[in-house]
Amino acid sequence: MALRACKECGKEISSSEKVCPNCGKKQGTSAAVGCLAVIAILFVLGYIGSLFNNSSGDGSGGQPAVSPSKPALSQVTLKYSWYKVADGMIMHAYFTIKNEGNQDLKDFVITCQHFAHSGTPIDSNTRTIYEVVRSHSVRTFRDFDMGFIHSQAASTACSIVTANIAR
Repeated sequence: MALRACKECGKEISSSEKVCPNCGKKQGTSAAVGCLAVIAILFVLGYIGSLFNNSSGDGSGGQPAVSPSKPALSQVTLKYSWYKVADGMIMHAYFTIKNEGNQDLKDFVITCQHFAHSGTPIDSNTRTIYEVVRSHSVRTFRDFDMGFIHSQAASTACSIVTANIAR
């Protein structure tokens, strides 16, 4: 039987004891409770963020949206790299948007589809980059937070879904 010191009084107790028989202090739960609290907070923050990014309406503020089939967006290319943070729970990305068209564009809606090692689609994230990319220019957005990601995501495919013409 392994022994350990009580966190409160320092007396030796069995490592299987949940409460110290000498002082009554609970043993071994603070780290687990702390981890669960952090996970719960991250989950709530991600949910709140998704409410803002997935709200109804086109989000264009009265500006005409362009989709991949429209000529303005057909002149736009997206390059990206990505990585996981927060113990693999959140996706961050570097997005480089090149606008070779004749119109300034803004509010780029980007969707990233995630795949398991087997190639099975398992998850996706959609976020909007609320910035302007001028015509005939390139902009890079570093460490862009795409939100929660499935723990088994091994690869991703990102694309621009829509953008708005900047006026």
